[in-house]
Amino acid sequence: MVTYPEDWEEKRLLDCVILVQGLTYTPENVKPYGTLVLRSSNIKEQRLSLNDNVYVNLSVSEEKQIQDGDILVCVRNGSAALIGKSCVLRRMPNTTFGAFMSVLRGDTTGFISKIFESDIVQSQVRDRSSATINQITKKDFEAIKIFVPTKSSEQKEIASTLSCFDSYIDDLAELIEKKKGIRNGALEDLMSGRTRLEGFDGEWVENSIDEITQTIITGGTPATAHPEYYGGKIPWLSSTEIHQKRVSKPTAYITEIGLQNSSAKIAPSKSVLIALAGQGKTRGTAAYLLESMALNQSLAALVTNEKCDSEFLFYLIESLYLYLRELSSGDGGRGGLNKKLIKNVAVKMPGDVAEQKAIAAILTAMDEEIEALETERDKMIQIREGAMDDLLTGRVRLTV
Repeated sequence: MVTYPEDWEEKRLLDCVILVQGLTYTPENVKPYGTLVLRSSNIKEQRLSLNDNVYVNLSVSEEKQIQDGDILVCVRNGSAALIGKSCVLRRMPNTTFGAFMSVLRGDTTGFISKIFESDIVQSQVRDRSSATINQITKKDFEAIKIFVPTKSSEQKEIASTLSCFDSYIDDLAELIEKKKGIRNGALEDLMSGRTRLEGFDGEWVENSIDEITQTIITGGTPATAHPEYYGGKIPWLSSTEIHQKRVSKPTAYITEIGLQNSSAKIAPSKSVLIALAGQGKTRGTAAYLLESMALNQSLAALVTNEKCDSEFLFYLIESLYLYLRELSSGDGGRGGLNKKLIKNVAVKMPGDVAEQKAIAAILTAMDEEIEALETERDKMIQIREGAMDDLLTGRVRLTV
């Protein structure tokens, strides 16, 4: 149980802010123009996103117009995980919020927005909303209690400190997206030969995947009805892990007897993986295998020969993602790749392996820079979470 400082007060949330409930509108009021209506889909990681817009041609009262400092909260949704999701808004003329949303107004110090985002309040939201089927009502809001520093200066200092973390994390996220854009542009330019590296002017040649690989390995899954097939020392990989990009963590470990009694086969390190099947965007995704692992039936491993550098092939296959998805057998989103299709894919590439290696080295350096930034971002998110817990409970006090 949290022990709060003696000079902090316990209050009801709605003693600190005013609850304004969202606008109800009907489908016939939805137009391609008019007043912008904010919805739960506009809240992305405590930030506002305007990628999914709805407009209504209605007269909206001043109360339901977005004001500076409003805390937009999702109060009803088909997914319980979205209930209580929030973000802070700046004044937005001609903008309102829908009936599945509410606004908490009057947070003059910024402290309420931070504590509402924290588990201190979100745990109460989860407890209250579970009783009302993925919904938080006005009565639920009235029951939420918080502890608040009596000095507004301390509230402001806490909010300001946490906002500094937010700004730094946002800047990192923006830089990561910028670096990814540059990297993806470089991938397209280098893999098409549109940009050549200094010192290389040799011809590019066309080969089939079959001509630049020693073998293509596919696998299988040991029967789960046999527990003796699992828990061994052989790393085994399914297509769910392909989004690691550089794969070092297996899905599970299997035994020697599990390997022998299934179609699973071991792919060597430095193999290029392709997801043959998988939900969503998985099919056609490429990855690079850092350690030898057994594969399941949804993966293929390309083992290169002397004509092709393995890391270059990884980036080349990644650049062919959309083509591989179109090539997949079957229709709609449930098609699949297979060894025959992959073997016959024609690719154009430098005939000089040294140029292949130089291209791969540049893209690898870009990936490592992005990975380092992502690691820094994730570390800062963890530090921020710890700071929230300390500052919003008074365990750590700031000098004001």
